[in-house]
Amino acid sequence: MRLFWVVGEKSGDHHASRLITALRGVAPDWEHAGMGGEAMAEAGCEIIADLSQASLLGLAEVVRHLPRMFRLRDRLALEIHKRNVDLVVFLDFPDFNIALLKLLRKRHGDEHRAFYYISPQVWAWRRKRAKQMAKLLDAMAVLFPFELEFYRRYGLETVFFGHPLCGEVVPSDRRERLRGMFGLEPGHQAIALLPGSRRPEVERHLPVQLEAMEIFRRSHPEAVAIIASSENIERSLYASLIGERDWALLASGRVYDVLAVSRVGLVKSGTSTVEAALIGTPFAVLYRLSPLTYFLARMLVRGVNHIAMVNVLAGREVVPERIQREANRERLADDLERLWSGAEREKMIGDLKEVAGSLGEPGGTKRLAEWIVRRFGEG
Repeated sequence: MRLFWVVGEKSGDHHASRLITALRGVAPDWEHAGMGGEAMAEAGCEIIADLSQASLLGLAEVVRHLPRMFRLRDRLALEIHKRNVDLVVFLDFPDFNIALLKLLRKRHGDEHRAFYYISPQVWAWRRKRAKQMAKLLDAMAVLFPFELEFYRRYGLETVFFGHPLCGEVVPSDRRERLRGMFGLEPGHQAIALLPGSRRPEVERHLPVQLEAMEIFRRSHPEAVAIIASSENIERSLYASLIGERDWALLASGRVYDVLAVSRVGLVKSGTSTVEAALIGTPFAVLYRLSPLTYFLARMLVRGVNHIAMVNVLAGREVVPERIQREANRERLADDLERLWSGAEREKMIGDLKEVAGSLGEPGGTKRLAEWIVRRFGEG
């Protein structure tokens, strides 16, 4: 059985690596190749194209790179057919993946079965795409329970076995030991700053996060920032943005520990909001895009009141969302103040626990792997 994975983002690389590992446990003879990153390679996947070739931040950025993306799409389509792939596994990254899927169906019909893992958020924008996907795909696995019925109403075979991060998002040690590992003094209280994993995200989010911290520290000098830095971004960028702020620390590749040791957080919208909910640390969400990308997104998004998945899952605002101009230092500093202590903090802790409980039981990736073998396996 030959599988070909198509992954264009770092978070997808980690999700794919977990599923590949689980599949190798139940179907050790299956072969894995595709577009991905280091995590997938370590899990035993032959990397045909690195995900950095496809990783772009927003709609405006995609437009500028369309010729390169078309070339990459055509190259992967040829590779899939040449290898006589039995099952193509797509992860998130919808614009590229659906274009590739349509090309495969046009050229080769149903010769290559297609499975989507991690649903594109078509329930938030381009809802008509769901009907198209139902015609193109053999099946889909979703990360969130409300997505199950959304896709099934279009006739697409859809499964949910629990979010893959359930049981995986745990700190490496107890909180007191983590404080020592980060060099926190007895009087220090940490604030987690998660600006994102890509350079443009860090450049847009980290300055305002640090500025909000400066305001907050006027009344709370015990507060120090721990920045969850990306291993893929040079340390010099963080250093230039931090400047002379000796109360800001860097922690590379340790998001769970940063969240666990912190009293509150300022978190970029994305997977990290789900991770923060699973850890249970109160936080505010921020997100800044280029003006053109934001304008295009506003035109496309319909019928969704929230961008943070925690709020989408709850159906109400559990965590404050600060988008574009609202993601300013004064508003974020006020969020930190309100979440530092008191009734609002305690309510959010309870709400986050409720949201985390809705994501299912640990072991979802293993259950999904077993289902894939039953559904697509040969005999």
